Amino acid sequence: MSQNPAHRSPITRRRRPHARIPTFGSICRLIREDLGLSLVKAYTRHGIAKSTLADIENGFLPTLETVDRIIAGYEVDPLMARHLRELLAPAEDLPPTDNLRQCVRERTAAVVHLRDLDDRGVLAAYIDPLWNMLACNESFRAAVPGLTENEQIHTWLFSPPARNYFLDWPSEATHAVASSKTILGRYRDSTQAQDFMQILGQNPEFVDFWTASIRVAYGRNTGDLVHVRDPATGEPVSYSLSISNVTQTEHVLLVTAIRKPYSGPAPDHPRHPRDTLHDTPIAFG
Repeated sequence: MSQNPAHRSPITRRRRPHARIPTFGSICRLIREDLGLSLVKAYTRHGIAKSTLADIENGFLPTLETVDRIIAGYEVDPLMARHLRELLAPAEDLPPTDNLRQCVRERTAAVVHLRDLDDRGVLAAYIDPLWNMLACNESFRAAVPGLTENEQIHTWLFSPPARNYFLDWPSEATHAVASSKTILGRYRDSTQAQDFMQILGQNPEFVDFWTASIRVAYGRNTGDLVHVRDPATGEPVSYSLSISNVTQTEHVLLVTAIRKPYSGPAPDHPRHPRDTLHDTPIAFG
């Protein structure tokens, strides 16, 4: 005889993780959960009462002294400590992307600089802090397949052309996500941050990388080369990537890439994305 439906155990469906713009409270909760601590057990780490910690994780901003106790108690690394302190500070303003794009393209010196770098065989592009493309030179355009001059680079990174372009795409995606967390945190109230998460938050692969680790990243070590396949020849190529400010504000950045002898992974042995979700980030962003 079949069981009465009213007495059957309810089917538990696993909810898909979400990617959200970081806040101080949400990151504190993720750190605690990553350590496997309950609100009560977390007290043994930093001495903050359960009720107070719950308030913090739900949006209450603590004092600097309390933040220091959280950082020390959870023994977070310097990058995460910096991220937490930035999230405690007011969000930074970011001018509209179209305004920045127009400003760059109307500046003769900026356009000439792109051409000069083009003549020297240097890939170059102007971007905003959230990696929205503002302008680029012909070398950059020819070397990066499928990326348009008005596109958001991280959105392109999670597209099929990018997966075929990078010879270690999972590592590039890992670092891009880790660095996007700190950038989104700094500009969390901007329209660009909202647009970023509105688009990439719907991308399953991006969400998988986002939720696989609480790791964050800032900038890029110039010694960490980008390894790609030349769109024209199909041959593996390595680039040294550099990112620098070009104005008195931090709203316009110059990305340059200089070709180097290939030194990346064997191109005939691609790695699966999940193989590198917890690897040390070494890549784009």
